[in-house]
Amino acid sequence: MKEVLPIVVLILGVLFVAYHGSSVQQSGPMNYSSFTIGNRSFAITYVATNQSSWESGLMNKTISNATTMLFIFPNQGIYPFWMLDTYTNLDMYWIRGNATSGRIVYIVRNATSCFNAENCEIYTPNAAANYVIETKAGALQKASVELNDQVGFK
Repeated sequence: MKEVLPIVVLILGVLFVAYHGSSVQQSGPMNYSSFTIGNRSFAITYVATNQSSWESGLMNKTISNATTMLFIFPNQGIYPFWMLDTYTNLDMYWIRGNATSGRIVYIVRNATSCFNAENCEIYTPNAAANYVIETKAGALQKASVELNDQVGFK
């Protein structure tokens, strides 16, 4: 069972590079500290900007209602996510934008955590994006975040 995980991670990494190209170019700031949706502002806890941080995401981290992770990808694309070794269910927001703002193009609410790579659901958006925000499931519920909402990055 444990020998399957490295193979799955390797396959996903190879598919990711093959689909999105091997050159990573990032424009804009890499030191984001917050994002806004509507008139509400949220602190960014973690930022993922490279293959290693994209793959590990919020795996094996303690997650509270205030925990957020911003994934920054070099190009717009279809970036699937899974919830392996994540200790709580998450909401995921795919965003198409630039270094300062964008629009939510796809949402998964209450994505189920899993602890067996063979049984993990893969969440694949139906729209290209270059940013993804993960939060604890329901954490942004009071902000009434919806598809096409404007997101600002600071």
